[in-house]
Amino acid sequence: MTNVILLVLIAVAIFVAAAFLYVSRIISLPPEGRAVDYLNSKLKNNQRVIACIGDSLTHGNIGQSWVDYLRKGFPNDVFLNEGINGNTVWQVIQRVDPILACKPDIVILMIGSNDAMGSFNEKSGLRYKRNNNLPEAPSFEKYKEQLTDLLDRLGDISKVAICTIPPLGETKDSLANQHVKKFNEFIKLISRINNIDLLPVSDSLWLDIDSRTYPLEKDYNPNGIQLMKRIFGGIFHHYIFKKSWNQIAKSKGQWILFDQIHLNETGANIVFKIVKNYISKG
Repeated sequence: MTNVILLVLIAVAIFVAAAFLYVSRIISLPPEGRAVDYLNSKLKNNQRVIACIGDSLTHGNIGQSWVDYLRKGFPNDVFLNEGINGNTVWQVIQRVDPILACKPDIVILMIGSNDAMGSFNEKSGLRYKRNNNLPEAPSFEKYKEQLTDLLDRLGDISKVAICTIPPLGETKDSLANQHVKKFNEFIKLISRINNIDLLPVSDSLWLDIDSRTYPLEKDYNPNGIQLMKRIFGGIFHHYIFKKSWNQIAKSKGQWILFDQIHLNETGANIVFKIVKNYISKG
């Protein structure tokens, strides 16, 4: 009997290890259809090139991809997915040259969630600096400087739209979302200063959160271990057990953020509709 239990435990351990390696590989892959892919392709058919720039919320393999929705909705356009998991605005600046080389007709920019998470408290800042090889810990002041620099780099593109960033957790008056609000207020300000279009992602997501039909279970927790548990727990259920992001969110008492950070199908569809309406205007 003891040998049977031992064999079962070994089998479970092997399964968990294999599953972890499998999902880790999935989320380590870059998004399909990046700027470098477009530059290396031979097919330039006078299609509109639309660059979607951001972090994991744009990358779309941790949670639902709104860029994939756009590709299905606009099959005659080229969508560059330039969302990279974990990126701060500083990291986007470091990789903007290939995007500019594609000469996009439209840029959709949604960046700042990792800057907000990384500047929420000292521990988060040190973790982001270490894990992302940043020159310094993220801060709101640095975000303002770096977002200004990024928009300057995008200055020659005829149509640039910047999105407000989604909430952290689904409690509107939480300390985390008070912190996010500072970032969104600056995004609104700089869009006016630079005369670029503002896409109200945050407001639209909150409107939908207000329609939730079941109670919220937990608030955003910035602890690194808890973050990884929520993210990898959701990833396991999606890629191993084939649950939808909506199902995962509901099982955790969340409405649009399956792990309090990343978008489920409902949240991604809201972003898609906002961007769709914008690019439909030409």
